[in-house]
Amino acid sequence: MKIVSIIIPHYNGKELLHNCINSIYQNISIENFEIIVVDNGSKDDSVTNIKQLFSDVIIISNKENVGYSGGCNIGAKNAEGKYLIFLNNDTEHSKDWIEKLVSFLDSNPDTFAAQPKILNIKNKEYFDYAGGAGGFIDRFGFPYVKGRIFNTLEKDNGQYNKASKIFWSSGAAMIVRADMFNQLNGFDEVYFAYMEEIDLCWRAQALGYKIWSVPDSFIYHYGKQTIKENTIKSHYLNHRNSWILFFKNSFTFHYGILIAKRLLLDWMALIYSVITLDIRRFIAILCGEIWILFSVNKIVKLRTNNHVVRLDNIYHKSIAIDYFFKRKKYFSQIEDNSSL
Repeated sequence: MKIVSIIIPHYNGKELLHNCINSIYQNISIENFEIIVVDNGSKDDSVTNIKQLFSDVIIISNKENVGYSGGCNIGAKNAEGKYLIFLNNDTEHSKDWIEKLVSFLDSNPDTFAAQPKILNIKNKEYFDYAGGAGGFIDRFGFPYVKGRIFNTLEKDNGQYNKASKIFWSSGAAMIVRADMFNQLNGFDEVYFAYMEEIDLCWRAQALGYKIWSVPDSFIYHYGKQTIKENTIKSHYLNHRNSWILFFKNSFTFHYGILIAKRLLLDWMALIYSVITLDIRRFIAILCGEIWILFSVNKIVKLRTNNHVVRLDNIYHKSIAIDYFFKRKKYFSQIEDNSSL
Protein backbone atom coordinates (compact mmCIF):
# COMPACT_ATOMS: atom_id res chain seq x y z
CA MET A 1 0.00 0.00 0.00
CA LYS A 2 1.16 3.52 -0.81
CA ILE A 3 1.34 6.05 2.02
CA VAL A 4 -0.44 8.69 -0.02
CA SER A 5 -2.14 9.03 -3.39
CA ILE A 6 -2.18 12.55 -4.83
CA ILE A 7 -5.22 12.93 -7.06
CA ILE A 8 -5.37 15.86 -9.48
CA PRO A 9 -8.60 16.39 -11.43
CA HIS A 10 -7.68 18.23 -14.62
CA TYR A 11 -9.28 20.07 -17.51
CA ASN A 12 -6.94 22.02 -19.80
CA GLY A 13 -4.00 24.13 -18.64
CA LYS A 14 -0.73 22.65 -19.88
CA GLU A 15 1.55 24.99 -17.96
CA LEU A 16 -0.51 24.84 -14.77
CA LEU A 17 -0.45 21.05 -14.63
CA HIS A 18 3.25 20.87 -15.44
CA ASN A 19 4.15 23.38 -12.72
CA CYS A 20 1.92 21.61 -10.19
CA ILE A 21 3.44 18.17 -10.73
CA ASN A 22 6.98 19.54 -10.92
CA SER A 23 6.37 21.35 -7.61
CA ILE A 24 5.16 18.10 -5.98
CA TYR A 25 8.34 16.28 -6.95
CA GLN A 26 10.53 19.16 -5.77
CA ASN A 27 8.91 19.40 -2.34
CA ILE A 28 8.19 15.81 -1.29
CA SER A 29 10.58 13.61 0.68
CA ILE A 30 8.57 10.42 1.21
CA GLU A 31 9.09 7.81 -1.50
CA ASN A 32 6.01 5.63 -1.19
CA PHE A 33 3.48 7.83 -3.03
CA GLU A 34 1.68 8.05 -6.34
CA ILE A 35 0.33 10.88 -8.48
CA ILE A 36 -2.91 10.28 -10.36
CA VAL A 37 -4.10 12.81 -12.93
CA VAL A 38 -7.75 12.41 -13.89
CA ASP A 39 -8.25 14.23 -17.18
CA ASN A 40 -11.78 15.41 -17.86
CA GLY A 41 -11.51 15.49 -21.65
CA SER A 42 -8.94 18.26 -22.04
CA LYS A 43 -8.77 19.92 -25.45
CA ASP A 44 -5.08 20.87 -25.23
CA ASP A 45 -1.94 18.70 -25.15
CA SER A 46 -1.41 18.98 -21.38
CA VAL A 47 -1.78 15.24 -20.77
CA THR A 48 0.58 14.32 -23.61
CA ASN A 49 3.13 16.70 -22.13
CA ILE A 50 2.88 15.07 -18.69
CA LYS A 51 3.26 11.59 -20.17
CA GLN A 52 6.48 12.65 -21.83
CA LEU A 53 8.01 14.47 -18.88
CA PHE A 54 6.75 12.52 -15.84
CA SER A 55 6.55 8.84 -16.72
CA ASP A 56 5.61 7.79 -13.17
CA VAL A 57 2.40 9.80 -13.16
CA ILE A 58 -0.74 7.71 -13.64
CA ILE A 59 -3.10 9.19 -16.22
CA ILE A 60 -6.81 8.38 -16.27
CA SER A 61 -8.62 9.87 -19.27
CA ASN A 62 -12.35 10.55 -19.27
CA LYS A 63 -14.23 11.07 -22.51
CA GLU A 64 -16.24 13.90 -20.97
CA ASN A 65 -15.95 16.44 -18.20
CA VAL A 66 -17.37 14.83 -15.05
CA GLY A 67 -16.40 17.78 -12.86
CA TYR A 68 -14.25 18.01 -9.78
CA SER A 69 -16.36 15.58 -7.76
CA GLY A 70 -16.58 12.95 -10.50
CA GLY A 71 -12.89 13.25 -11.38
CA CYS A 72 -11.80 12.89 -7.77
CA ASN A 73 -14.05 9.87 -7.22
CA ILE A 74 -12.59 8.13 -10.26
CA GLY A 75 -9.09 8.88 -9.03
CA ALA A 76 -9.90 7.54 -5.57
CA LYS A 77 -11.23 4.27 -7.00
CA ASN A 78 -7.87 3.72 -8.69
CA ALA A 79 -5.72 4.87 -5.76
CA GLU A 80 -3.60 2.65 -3.53
CA GLY A 81 -2.82 5.15 -0.79
CA LYS A 82 -3.73 4.97 2.89
CA TYR A 83 -4.33 8.69 2.55
CA LEU A 84 -5.74 10.58 -0.41
CA ILE A 85 -4.75 14.13 -1.27
CA PHE A 86 -7.13 15.95 -3.59
CA LEU A 87 -5.23 18.75 -5.26
CA ASN A 88 -6.11 21.45 -7.78
CA ASN A 89 -3.89 21.62 -10.84
CA ASP A 90 -3.30 25.36 -10.30
CA THR A 91 -1.29 24.96 -7.10
CA GLU A 92 2.39 25.13 -6.17
CA HIS A 93 3.83 23.97 -2.90
CA SER A 94 6.18 24.36 0.05
CA LYS A 95 8.78 21.92 1.33
CA ASP A 96 7.37 18.82 3.06
CA TRP A 97 3.78 20.13 3.05
CA ILE A 98 2.53 16.61 2.34
CA GLU A 99 4.62 15.03 5.08
CA LYS A 100 3.21 17.50 7.63
CA LEU A 101 -0.36 16.60 6.70
CA VAL A 102 0.39 12.87 6.80
CA SER A 103 2.05 13.24 10.19
CA PHE A 104 -0.96 15.12 11.54
CA LEU A 105 -3.41 12.41 10.48
CA ASP A 106 -1.09 9.73 11.85
CA SER A 107 -1.16 11.49 15.23
CA ASN A 108 -4.91 12.24 15.25
CA PRO A 109 -6.94 9.10 14.51
CA ASP A 110 -10.24 10.94 15.10
CA THR A 111 -9.51 13.31 12.19
CA PHE A 112 -10.98 12.55 8.78
CA ALA A 113 -9.61 15.47 6.75
CA ALA A 114 -7.10 18.30 7.01
CA GLN A 115 -5.91 21.12 4.82
CA PRO A 116 -2.75 23.22 4.56
CA LYS A 117 -2.78 27.00 4.73
CA ILE A 118 -3.63 28.21 1.23
CA LEU A 119 -2.09 31.48 0.05
CA ASN A 120 -2.61 33.38 -3.18
CA ILE A 121 0.17 32.65 -5.64
CA LYS A 122 -0.01 36.10 -7.25
CA ASN A 123 0.20 37.89 -3.90
CA LYS A 124 1.79 35.50 -1.45
CA GLU A 125 1.28 37.75 1.56
CA TYR A 126 -2.48 37.21 1.32
CA PHE A 127 -4.76 34.25 1.86
CA ASP A 128 -6.34 32.66 -1.18
CA TYR A 129 -10.05 32.78 -1.95
CA ALA A 130 -10.32 28.98 -2.07
CA GLY A 131 -9.64 27.80 1.45
CA GLY A 132 -7.50 30.30 3.34
CA ALA A 133 -6.74 28.75 6.73
CA GLY A 134 -9.86 26.60 6.91
CA GLY A 135 -13.56 26.79 6.21
CA PHE A 136 -16.76 27.38 8.20
CA ILE A 137 -20.44 27.68 7.34
CA ASP A 138 -23.49 29.54 8.59
CA ARG A 139 -26.96 28.14 9.23
CA PHE A 140 -28.15 29.12 5.73
CA GLY A 141 -25.45 27.14 3.94
CA PHE A 142 -23.15 30.06 3.11
CA PRO A 143 -19.46 29.16 3.49
CA TYR A 144 -16.59 31.39 4.57
CA VAL A 145 -13.00 30.84 5.67
CA LYS A 146 -10.31 32.07 7.99
CA GLY A 147 -8.64 34.68 5.82
CA ARG A 148 -11.54 35.32 3.42
CA ILE A 149 -15.15 36.31 3.83
CA PHE A 150 -16.90 36.73 0.48
CA ASN A 151 -14.54 38.95 -1.55
CA THR A 152 -12.44 40.35 1.31
CA LEU A 153 -9.04 38.67 1.59
CA GLU A 154 -6.89 39.07 4.70
CA LYS A 155 -3.14 39.55 4.78
CA ASP A 156 -1.36 36.60 6.37
CA ASN A 157 0.26 38.05 9.49
CA GLY A 158 0.50 34.70 11.22
CA GLN A 159 -2.87 35.20 12.92
CA TYR A 160 -4.03 31.68 11.96
CA ASN A 161 -0.76 29.79 12.33
CA LYS A 162 -2.02 27.50 15.08
CA ALA A 163 -3.56 24.18 14.10
CA SER A 164 -7.29 24.35 14.74
CA LYS A 165 -10.56 22.54 14.19
CA ILE A 166 -12.55 23.79 11.20
CA PHE A 167 -15.85 22.87 9.60
CA TRP A 168 -14.60 22.06 6.12
CA SER A 169 -11.32 21.49 4.37
CA SER A 170 -10.75 23.10 0.98
CA GLY A 171 -10.88 20.93 -2.13
CA ALA A 172 -8.01 22.98 -3.54
CA ALA A 173 -5.75 20.89 -1.29
CA MET A 174 -7.04 18.43 1.28
CA ILE A 175 -5.92 15.13 2.74
CA VAL A 176 -8.43 12.47 3.81
CA ARG A 177 -8.38 8.91 5.08
CA ALA A 178 -9.02 6.62 2.12
CA ASP A 179 -11.03 4.06 4.09
CA MET A 180 -13.37 6.72 5.49
CA PHE A 181 -13.66 8.41 2.09
CA ASN A 182 -14.84 5.11 0.63
CA GLN A 183 -17.20 4.53 3.57
CA LEU A 184 -18.77 7.93 2.82
CA ASN A 185 -19.07 6.95 -0.88
CA GLY A 186 -16.76 9.80 -1.86
CA PHE A 187 -17.87 13.17 -3.12
CA ASP A 188 -21.53 13.58 -4.01
CA GLU A 189 -21.46 14.09 -7.77
CA VAL A 190 -24.67 16.12 -7.78
CA TYR A 191 -22.46 19.15 -7.05
CA PHE A 192 -20.21 18.71 -10.15
CA ALA A 193 -17.94 21.53 -8.89
CA TYR A 194 -17.93 23.76 -5.79
CA MET A 195 -18.96 22.80 -2.24
CA GLU A 196 -18.68 19.04 -2.64
CA GLU A 197 -15.81 19.13 -0.12
CA ILE A 198 -18.05 20.96 2.38
CA ASP A 199 -20.70 18.27 1.97
CA LEU A 200 -18.07 15.55 2.44
CA CYS A 201 -16.71 17.14 5.63
CA TRP A 202 -20.26 17.70 6.93
CA ARG A 203 -21.08 14.01 6.47
CA ALA A 204 -17.82 12.94 8.14
CA GLN A 205 -18.56 15.13 11.17
CA ALA A 206 -22.04 13.60 11.39
CA LEU A 207 -20.21 10.33 12.06
CA GLY A 208 -18.07 11.93 14.78
CA TYR A 209 -14.88 12.70 12.86
CA LYS A 210 -12.95 15.98 13.06
CA ILE A 211 -11.68 18.36 10.37
CA TRP A 212 -8.51 20.37 10.94
CA SER A 213 -6.44 23.20 9.52
CA VAL A 214 -2.69 22.47 9.66
CA PRO A 215 -1.08 25.81 8.78
CA ASP A 216 2.57 24.83 9.19
CA SER A 217 1.86 23.03 5.91
CA PHE A 218 1.16 25.60 3.20
CA ILE A 219 0.71 25.90 -0.54
CA TYR A 220 0.01 28.59 -3.15
CA HIS A 221 -3.05 28.70 -5.39
CA TYR A 222 -3.94 30.60 -8.55
CA GLY A 223 -7.69 30.00 -8.29
CA LYS A 224 -10.55 30.23 -10.79
CA GLN A 225 -8.59 28.64 -13.62
CA THR A 226 -10.84 25.75 -14.72
CA ILE A 227 -14.15 27.58 -14.27
CA LYS A 228 -13.39 31.23 -14.74
CA GLU A 229 -14.36 33.80 -12.13
CA ASN A 230 -17.48 35.92 -12.55
CA THR A 231 -19.07 33.73 -15.21
CA ILE A 232 -22.70 32.66 -15.19
CA LYS A 233 -21.54 29.06 -14.72
CA SER A 234 -19.41 29.82 -11.65
CA HIS A 235 -22.13 31.93 -10.01
CA TYR A 236 -24.79 29.34 -10.88
CA LEU A 237 -22.88 26.39 -9.42
CA ASN A 238 -21.98 28.30 -6.26
CA HIS A 239 -25.57 29.43 -5.72
CA ARG A 240 -27.29 26.18 -6.63
CA ASN A 241 -24.84 24.07 -4.63
CA SER A 242 -25.26 26.15 -1.48
CA TRP A 243 -28.98 25.36 -1.65
CA ILE A 244 -28.26 21.64 -2.11
CA LEU A 245 -25.86 21.75 0.84
CA PHE A 246 -28.48 23.53 2.95
CA PHE A 247 -31.33 21.14 2.15
CA LYS A 248 -29.26 17.97 2.29
CA ASN A 249 -27.42 18.49 5.57
CA SER A 250 -29.18 21.05 7.80
CA PHE A 251 -30.46 19.43 10.98
CA THR A 252 -33.58 21.62 11.16
CA PHE A 253 -35.31 24.28 9.09
CA HIS A 254 -37.31 25.58 12.10
CA TYR A 255 -40.68 24.73 10.52
CA GLY A 256 -39.62 26.30 7.22
CA ILE A 257 -38.64 29.65 8.72
CA LEU A 258 -34.99 29.21 7.74
CA ILE A 259 -36.01 28.40 4.16
CA ALA A 260 -38.09 31.59 3.99
CA LYS A 261 -35.20 33.64 5.39
CA ARG A 262 -32.82 32.05 2.91
CA LEU A 263 -35.18 32.98 0.06
CA LEU A 264 -35.25 36.55 1.36
CA LEU A 265 -31.45 36.65 1.23
CA ASP A 266 -31.64 35.44 -2.38
CA TRP A 267 -34.09 38.18 -3.34
CA MET A 268 -31.83 40.74 -1.70
CA ALA A 269 -28.97 39.38 -3.79
CA LEU A 270 -31.13 39.68 -6.93
CA ILE A 271 -31.94 43.31 -6.13
CA TYR A 272 -28.26 44.01 -5.46
CA SER A 273 -27.37 42.42 -8.81
CA VAL A 274 -29.80 44.73 -10.58
CA ILE A 275 -28.50 47.82 -8.77
CA THR A 276 -24.89 46.94 -9.63
CA LEU A 277 -25.80 45.83 -13.18
CA ASP A 278 -24.35 42.39 -12.47
CA ILE A 279 -26.45 40.56 -15.06
CA ARG A 280 -24.39 37.36 -14.87
CA ARG A 281 -25.08 36.94 -11.17
CA PHE A 282 -28.77 37.81 -11.64
CA ILE A 283 -29.20 35.12 -14.31
CA ALA A 284 -27.20 32.59 -12.26
CA ILE A 285 -29.30 33.07 -9.13
CA LEU A 286 -32.54 32.65 -11.07
CA CYS A 287 -31.22 29.55 -12.84
CA GLY A 288 -30.10 28.08 -9.52
CA GLU A 289 -33.53 28.55 -7.98
CA ILE A 290 -35.24 27.10 -11.05
CA TRP A 291 -33.02 24.01 -10.78
CA ILE A 292 -33.96 23.62 -7.11
CA LEU A 293 -37.67 24.08 -7.89
CA PHE A 294 -37.66 21.33 -10.52
CA SER A 295 -35.41 18.99 -8.53
CA VAL A 296 -37.43 18.66 -5.32
CA ASN A 297 -37.67 14.88 -5.62
CA LYS A 298 -33.92 14.58 -6.10
CA ILE A 299 -33.22 16.81 -3.09
CA VAL A 300 -35.66 14.88 -0.89
CA LYS A 301 -33.91 11.65 -1.88
CA LEU A 302 -30.50 13.14 -1.12
CA ARG A 303 -31.65 14.15 2.35
CA THR A 304 -33.49 10.90 3.04
CA ASN A 305 -30.36 8.89 2.23
CA ASN A 306 -28.14 11.18 4.33
CA HIS A 307 -27.23 10.79 8.01
CA VAL A 308 -28.35 14.17 9.41
CA VAL A 309 -27.35 15.16 12.95
CA ARG A 310 -27.11 18.41 14.89
CA LEU A 311 -23.60 19.90 14.84
CA ASP A 312 -22.55 22.61 17.27
CA ASN A 313 -19.89 24.30 15.10
CA ILE A 314 -22.21 25.97 12.57
CA TYR A 315 -22.38 29.77 12.75
CA HIS A 316 -25.85 30.49 14.11
CA LYS A 317 -26.27 33.83 12.31
CA SER A 318 -26.10 34.95 8.67
CA ILE A 319 -22.58 35.59 7.40
CA ALA A 320 -24.13 37.57 4.52
CA ILE A 321 -25.94 39.96 6.88
CA ASP A 322 -22.80 40.33 9.00
CA TYR A 323 -20.66 41.09 5.95
CA PHE A 324 -22.87 43.26 3.77
CA PHE A 325 -24.91 45.11 6.40
CA LYS A 326 -22.92 44.98 9.65
CA ARG A 327 -19.65 45.45 7.70
CA LYS A 328 -17.83 42.60 9.41
CA LYS A 329 -15.12 41.88 6.88
CA TYR A 330 -12.73 39.66 8.84
CA PHE A 331 -12.98 36.34 10.61
CA SER A 332 -11.97 37.88 13.95
CA GLN A 333 -15.02 40.18 13.76
CA ILE A 334 -17.55 37.36 13.70
CA GLU A 335 -19.20 37.65 17.09
CA ASP A 336 -19.36 34.04 18.19
CA ASN A 337 -16.31 32.60 16.45
CA SER A 338 -15.07 31.49 19.86
CA SER A 339 -17.80 28.81 19.77
CA LEU A 340 -16.83 27.45 16.36
